[in-house]
Amino acid sequence: MRCLGIIAVIIAVLAISRVFQESRARAAAAPASSPGYVTRGDQVESRYRAYRERLERIHDRLAERVKEFGLELSGKLKAAAPQPIPHGYQILPRFAADMAPPAKKPRATSTGFSWPRTERLIEQGYKVLIGLEAQLEEIAGRPGAKRRAAYEKLIDDFRRLSDGRKLIDANIQYNRLWQFNIATYKPAYDRQTRLHNAVIERQAIFDALGAGDGASFRRALTGIHGIDSAKERKLLESDLRERDKKLAAEIDAAAGAFSAPDFVRVEHRQPHLWIIRVPLYTDIEDLEFVSAFKDAVEKTWRVRDREDEFGVEIAVAAISSDRLHHPGAPPRKGDHLDVSRHIALFPADGATLTTGAVTTHVLGRAIVLGPHDIAPHVLAHEFGHILGFRDFYFRGYEDLGGDGYLVMEAIADPNDIMGAPGYGPVLRRHFEKIIQSSTGRELSR
Repeated sequence: MRCLGIIAVIIAVLAISRVFQESRARAAAAPASSPGYVTRGDQVESRYRAYRERLERIHDRLAERVKEFGLELSGKLKAAAPQPIPHGYQILPRFAADMAPPAKKPRATSTGFSWPRTERLIEQGYKVLIGLEAQLEEIAGRPGAKRRAAYEKLIDDFRRLSDGRKLIDANIQYNRLWQFNIATYKPAYDRQTRLHNAVIERQAIFDALGAGDGASFRRALTGIHGIDSAKERKLLESDLRERDKKLAAEIDAAAGAFSAPDFVRVEHRQPHLWIIRVPLYTDIEDLEFVSAFKDAVEKTWRVRDREDEFGVEIAVAAISSDRLHHPGAPPRKGDHLDVSRHIALFPADGATLTTGAVTTHVLGRAIVLGPHDIAPHVLAHEFGHILGFRDFYFRGYEDLGGDGYLVMEAIADPNDIMGAPGYGPVLRRHFEKIIQSSTGRELSR
């Protein structure tokens, strides 16, 4: 019976692969009425909906099979049921755990997102799902006690697969947002692509200079431009250091001139203590979430450097939806908004925290929350944009033609919250820039 199950899995995988390739061929042959990144995204999202529906069907079948073992097992299964992730007004993310900082400085690498990669996540999920379906049929013939144990394991496997669906959903929303932005603002993303490539090239220089043997040294040179690789290593190392200085200057210049917004106030309450006060308007009705947001940002944006101490204080001002949209009708929970128009309704003399995004991001002076889980440290990174800081990672692209774009990200400085949103620290230099921009004063060390 086990062999039959394996064969069934193989046949099903091949059948799905054929159907998928045929659908790809039909899509390729059809005249394109939308840009490639839209058409390809629609195709991948359609495939994802079919996958999600199949998850729901196996959930229902599994729920029916385990009824004989009582409510405890059924309750466990219910917790594993795939749930849609809606976005809209007043829909908030849950707080996720912060990442642990790496034990040593990580290498600069390029992280990529694209429709083909999202598609592969879906296909990987399908393969696991087909295996679970085959197991479900095979388990039915086992004796009672063994059947119960097998169902419990199957439920655990199903829950892991269902949790993985969240990653696919996040990838889809991420691609929708950034591929649209790339297509709309090509010149800006061309510059970001050059900076992304500069970060990766600098890493190749570090790899070459740190190589312990000639073969490793020569391999690292393949990612470096503008050098004569035929030279001996000693001469090449001098060229590499010069190339590194040029790239470093280009990357540092990307941060541009810093300017804190007018609503940011610097308070020097006592010697060696500077507090950055930021007024923030919000229409979020969940006051517990707002309090947790404020706490997360204020804890992260606090630095002690020898006798000096720096911190951020957020002055939250609640503004009701009725007042914000007066005299029109306010949106209801879950409504989809024109986010730009919604933000424009808030007072301009402070930052804004609101909802309605597909994925959390900053737009002007506003943090707009999406529905996906988010770590406190990442929210503190987003607040860094409100203070006037740019990302210190670069989001570039590669044009994949009919497949849309490969969205590429590279961290310029992992020791900076604006470079590594998940774990990078807030530094003294962040506060020095705010203080100088707001007061014209340069701090002595």
